[in-house]
Amino acid sequence: MRNRCAAVLALCCLLGAQGYEPTDKFSKASVAAAEARTRKIQQELRHLNKHEWAGEYYFGDGLGVNVSLTLAPENGFVFTWHGCLGLYDLNYGDVAFTNGTVKLLFRYPNKREGFQGIAPEFLPVHWGQRHYLISADDMIRFTNAINAGTEPDVLFGGKSAYFLLRRGDEKKPAEGLPDIASEYLDYILKKPLTARISSVTESRVEKSRRITRITLNVGSADGLRKGMEFFVKNPSTIYAEAVVTDVMDHWASAVIEQDQTSDPVPSPGWTFSTRL
Repeated sequence: MRNRCAAVLALCCLLGAQGYEPTDKFSKASVAAAEARTRKIQQELRHLNKHEWAGEYYFGDGLGVNVSLTLAPENGFVFTWHGCLGLYDLNYGDVAFTNGTVKLLFRYPNKREGFQGIAPEFLPVHWGQRHYLISADDMIRFTNAINAGTEPDVLFGGKSAYFLLRRGDEKKPAEGLPDIASEYLDYILKKPLTARISSVTESRVEKSRRITRITLNVGSADGLRKGMEFFVKNPSTIYAEAVVTDVMDHWASAVIEQDQTSDPVPSPGWTFSTRL
């Protein structure tokens, strides 16, 4: 994950240098409208007490990725994405809260590619005294980050590098388990799980990345679930992630993607841990 952060920062600066095609959303009038709406939302927030989901949220590394979402029931939301070279994306609009889901109704098209766009729907998640907004598509990624020990992230002072966390909550403890659906609670391990490669079924280079399919010696009986992530433990000089694709009682299939094709090809005997 640390290598991923560095790669994100480098790519972010590159994309910023290339620039985005100008649209109405980046006009002076649009920026002014977003700033005015932000002030109205902040004023509304001052009169809300312990609201379930309203607030000012942020995720990022403080350098190349800085995503902010400010929202309240009456005055809607404002979303901004700042990178190392300035404003990369901007949007605003109304908010709907139905069936426990926060839905963003965008003023401009919400194109989610590169370093632009944001999920259109979020689930409010409370973890101890911390408040998150997590998209349904990111729930397994959220539990993987908990297993890995990167959420909450002590390297970022308790802030979240990948998930929208209410500003100020980085100073609050994450006690017990997050209040997420039981199907996702099953993904949170009581203790780190270790695994070993039993066999390698395929390894190929595709678009400057090595993709290797492996069999691991753990399965559902050990608490493993499809979509869980492992990190190379031995050899200790290699950084790579294995994502579980299929799970049986006592074994599982997984895929390893390596950015450096010069790194050794994964082989039987390599060991992994769900803890980064």
